[in-house]
Amino acid sequence: AASEMFKKVDNTSILGSIRKKYNLPDKFALYVGDATWNKNLPRLIEAIKKFDVPLVMVGKALINKDFDRKNPWNQDLVKVQELANNDIRIIRLGFVPTDDLVILYNMAAVFAIPSLYEGFGLPILEAISCGCPVVTSKKGSLLEVAGSFALFVDPYDIDSIASGIKSLLEDEEEQRRLSGEGIDWAKKFFWEKTVRETVSIYEKTLR
Repeated sequence: AASEMFKKVDNTSILGSIRKKYNLPDKFALYVGDATWNKNLPRLIEAIKKFDVPLVMVGKALINKDFDRKNPWNQDLVKVQELANNDIRIIRLGFVPTDDLVILYNMAAVFAIPSLYEGFGLPILEAISCGCPVVTSKKGSLLEVAGSFALFVDPYDIDSIASGIKSLLEDEEEQRRLSGEGIDWAKKFFWEKTVRETVSIYEKTLR
């Protein structure tokens, strides 16, 4: 479950202060997470480069300069940093406090995470809980987590990712649907339920 901190915020003063703090544009796509192979970030950045919308990226590794560039696990991070360098459309914030992250989800026009695999996909629930429309894939657990409250794309196809993000940015009616109904969907995921169902599995196993 997402923390209860992740929720819809309508306070224009708070939104404005965070926009000023990070010098953010009026309209942007958001990514939150690591830069490992499964996150599919090189394709996401290539997709963003196909049309004129900034991509704000949150995650400590994204601005890390002290890492082993020859390690196969870090190859996507190397590509991301190369693709982002000298491109004003790619805004890497690195780590941000949770309070600020909540506001970033609220400000973003769309949350984009076209992963090749996820064990769960917590940032999707965080975004949905804040009323932020989501573009993702059906890989791993993501379909189960997002339900019908996301626009799904082919994560291996840069054009599909670009088209998905662009179409959602232009479809205000779909944005409102995902933003409004999605919040109720996210409420179905909560830690008490997780504990209860986990205990149930142990009980069945031990019988």
